[in-house]
Amino acid sequence: MRPLAIVTGASGGLGMAIAAELRARGYRIVGLNRSSGVDVSDEKQVVAAFDAVDRLDVLVNNAAVLIKKPLAETTAAEWDEQLGSGLRAAFLCSREALHRMREGGSIVNISSLSGVAGAEKFPGMAAYSAAKSGLAALTEVLAVEGRPLGIRVNALSPGAIDTPMLKISGVAGSKFAPAEVARIVGWLASPDSGPLTGANLKLEP
Repeated sequence: MRPLAIVTGASGGLGMAIAAELRARGYRIVGLNRSSGVDVSDEKQVVAAFDAVDRLDVLVNNAAVLIKKPLAETTAAEWDEQLGSGLRAAFLCSREALHRMREGGSIVNISSLSGVAGAEKFPGMAAYSAAKSGLAALTEVLAVEGRPLGIRVNALSPGAIDTPMLKISGVAGSKFAPAEVARIVGWLASPDSGPLTGANLKLEP
């Protein structure tokens, strides 16, 4: 049976490119996103989605929401939506993955340079940056907890990627094509990158 990969936020942009890359590498793909009927920040929906798969080899936590607003104008609901999609969802999906990767596996978290200490931050992206910073820290803890289970956990922190979200951010300058970033995700997901775990690879355009 071919290995199975779950990709969150797979309906467009980088997530769609990641799904295509993994499919080309021989994985069956389950995409979890609101357009497929799953809110990955909702615990019951996440558990049900993971219960529906017959095995799990790879999880890519890619889901994210960006609502660009100055912090002083951001509502609590807008903050919660961005932290829910970008961080709570990764917690929920990773927890379920740890229970189901019985023969080992790989988790790849899509963080961002906006979540890397010392990297330039952009106004209006406080919640998004906080979620990505938290995701980077979560990666380090999960790598330690996953090691005895044969589960590798790594993060990828790219700069600007040519996706619809980039247009929302308003960030200008050099950018990656989604397929370029997806190739690195494919490598991190595969045994080719073993025994690497706990790493956060930074990509600057």
